[in-house]
Amino acid sequence: MSTQTAKEAIHYTYEDYKDFPDEFRCELIDGRIYDMTPAQSMRHQEIAGELYRIIGNHVKNMGHRCRVFIAPADVILAQDQVVQPDIFIVCDRSKIEKHALVGAPDVVFEILSPSTSKKDRTKKMDLYRRFEVSEYFLVDPENELVEEFMYSEGRYWVKGSYEGDEVFSIDTISLGIAAKDLFLPIS
Repeated sequence: MSTQTAKEAIHYTYEDYKDFPDEFRCELIDGRIYDMTPAQSMRHQEIAGELYRIIGNHVKNMGHRCRVFIAPADVILAQDQVVQPDIFIVCDRSKIEKHALVGAPDVVFEILSPSTSKKDRTKKMDLYRRFEVSEYFLVDPENELVEEFMYSEGRYWVKGSYEGDEVFSIDTISLGIAAKDLFLPIS
């Protein structure tokens, strides 16, 4: 499947996706397969874990109705749109099914890597916009930067870029986080 050529282009659906071998990690965007990179760097995993911990503790301590999830977890936006955001928050629990989230999450975080940055900034951003994900965050480990986008009137608006002590806000769950808190020192 990963050797698909333009001549062999097939429009895949979630039904096809479910039959892919477990070791074949991919996402479907507009029915096309996008291979996922092998296991992410330890830095990527550390940032994802820290973000998940901060959000999870907040949601639990506040008794919030929203839930937070970490990849790998399927998000089925449509039959030909299946993605695995690094971190996502969903407040409508009726979308949570046994094996996947069916419908758009409220908040998505993608942690950039050299191999995924372009896809996260273009294809996935456009996909999340089309499905009206309220808040979209790009976390850049190399520059220790968090970019925040808000959905409004059919498009994403840049809310801000944050680094160091600057605090970004996840409005959906009323949580502020200093950017530096995601980027633990590398020993």
